[in-house]
Amino acid sequence: MIQVTRPEPTDTNLRIVEIVQWTEMDQIDRGTILSALSNTLFDVYCSNSYTAKSLWDELDWKYNTEEQGLEKYSISKFMRYQMVEYRFVAEQTREITNLEHALTDAAMKLPEKFLVMSIVDKFFKSWESFGMTLKHQKRRLPLDDLMIAISIREEHRNQTHKMPIEHQPVQSNGGKTESE
Repeated sequence: MIQVTRPEPTDTNLRIVEIVQWTEMDQIDRGTILSALSNTLFDVYCSNSYTAKSLWDELDWKYNTEEQGLEKYSISKFMRYQMVEYRFVAEQTREITNLEHALTDAAMKLPEKFLVMSIVDKFFKSWESFGMTLKHQKRRLPLDDLMIAISIREEHRNQTHKMPIEHQPVQSNGGKTESE
């Protein structure tokens, strides 16, 4: 337990024993905090000028600030994410859900409906009609169903682009076709 202030020897009610006890407890608390730090941070904060309380306050102030910056960065990254045509939509959707997980870890859980519609709004031009179809469905679309719909759509598009042409004219002598 970190005791906030060090007893002063001028206090009439305090004895030397109390000051020694406080100093020992402060050293134990400092050691506990320092032992949890990485080697680099330990080297920075191991000086004797810190009491356990001042060390704790400084670390708390510094790293809580960085955490807040990370939260803002995570929000910005989620909002600015744009899908690109040359990558699979399912892969990009997983990236968006990973960004959402980072927000959830920072205690900023997005409603599933918001997440699903955000993903649909990020579809690129050739997927706009598919996105509009999803938006106009009467039932609520869970994230899992969206992922399945995206996978089916991508599989269908891949099969459509790989289909052989049913009938091509056969070339004969001189580059003329049989029908000529």
